[in-house]
Amino acid sequence: MRKKSLGKGLGALIPENPSETTGESIVEVDIEKIKPRDDQPRKEFDDKSLVGLSDSIKKYGVVQPIILKEEDGIYHIVAGERRYRASLIAGLDKIPALIKDIDDKSLDILSLIENLQREDLSAIEEANAYQKLSEDYNMTQENIAESVGKSRSYIANIMRLLKLDEESKKDLEKGAITSSQARSLLSIKDEKERKNMRDKIKQKKANVRDVERKTSKNQDKILMEDFRNKFMEEIGSKVEFKKQKGVYKVIIDCYSTDDMEELYNRLKK
Repeated sequence: MRKKSLGKGLGALIPENPSETTGESIVEVDIEKIKPRDDQPRKEFDDKSLVGLSDSIKKYGVVQPIILKEEDGIYHIVAGERRYRASLIAGLDKIPALIKDIDDKSLDILSLIENLQREDLSAIEEANAYQKLSEDYNMTQENIAESVGKSRSYIANIMRLLKLDEESKKDLEKGAITSSQARSLLSIKDEKERKNMRDKIKQKKANVRDVERKTSKNQDKILMEDFRNKFMEEIGSKVEFKKQKGVYKVIIDCYSTDDMEELYNRLKK
């Protein structure tokens, strides 16, 4: 799958081909002068993935420069900490970088959004990042959606996961339940009943439809909502269903030809 396209506004801060789009020079920076930010939104990095990236760097070099902010001779990472960590493993002395003068607010927003472009971000990490953008920087769901190249409904559905109880969140983080299953559990208000249903789901004794039957008479509506959420999670675009003469039509919003190409590549795979 090709790299996710950046949302509007973000591309100006993290250009996909920096040297071509900004006219700024890429420089080689001593890796010992680079320091990750203490408040970097992403705390965990998969060791196996880093080793794989370091092997690629040994063979091909760092293909995309990292982005740094210089303060008193120290270069703080704005975007590209994973590439930096892999370069350390690869034993590099220098790393290609683009130095940018960014104010603290833009730096925080940029770091959050850059991490949201990652494929391996968990649903709760993603939801927390959206929540931080909303609370700390007064960004609406529309603003967030535009920045990360998602639909507003997708942002809303991911943020709903933060309403889960802590045990359900932990199960979601561990992969014991899926995002769709977690959202369905939100319809069960009684904590004891929710826990019982969550345990059944983990034991493969129940599924989303069982939750729907338990919590709503309008099963078809909730089932369609679950399918809509699954589609949006997978393709990152707004999805609607229409039923005409017994036939369901799936309508997917694409905002550019790049979106259509990415959708085509996902369906092809």
